[in-house]
Amino acid sequence: MKSRRFLFVLFAVLAAAAVASASVAGRNSLSNAARFEGEATLIAATFSSAWCAACKILEPRLARVIPQFEGAPVKFVEYDFTFGEKERNRAAALADGVSGEVYDRFAGATGFTLLIDAKSGAVVDMLTASHSPKAMRAAIAQALARAGRAPSASL
Repeated sequence: MKSRRFLFVLFAVLAAAAVASASVAGRNSLSNAARFEGEATLIAATFSSAWCAACKILEPRLARVIPQFEGAPVKFVEYDFTFGEKERNRAAALADGVSGEVYDRFAGATGFTLLIDAKSGAVVDMLTASHSPKAMRAAIAQALARAGRAPSASL
């Protein structure tokens, strides 16, 4: 009887792990949705996780907006904190042009996209689940228009 219970629990744990793994594997769609050849002037960095309720609203909205910026000098990146991995994400953020100061300030929190001026490193805006796709599009366009200019007060 105990061995059956053990097998049932083991099966349930393995099934849950497989679902979580599949969920995380498909989560990089934001990073690859729009590409720009050249030096980006704006970085749109999404901090997310599979367990984040706000991410489940933010990400599909943002995914609908990103293709409208195809060819624009904006780099869309995503840092997934589902399994922690702050150091691996930090290395990726630094490689993407996100400053260590900005990354350290926001690391581990999820459910938002930072719009970062690539030249100055300043956070110029933040997208959240409360933004409609139209508001996201406008915020990204405005941040692109300001990118590379003298930095204003950052978030």
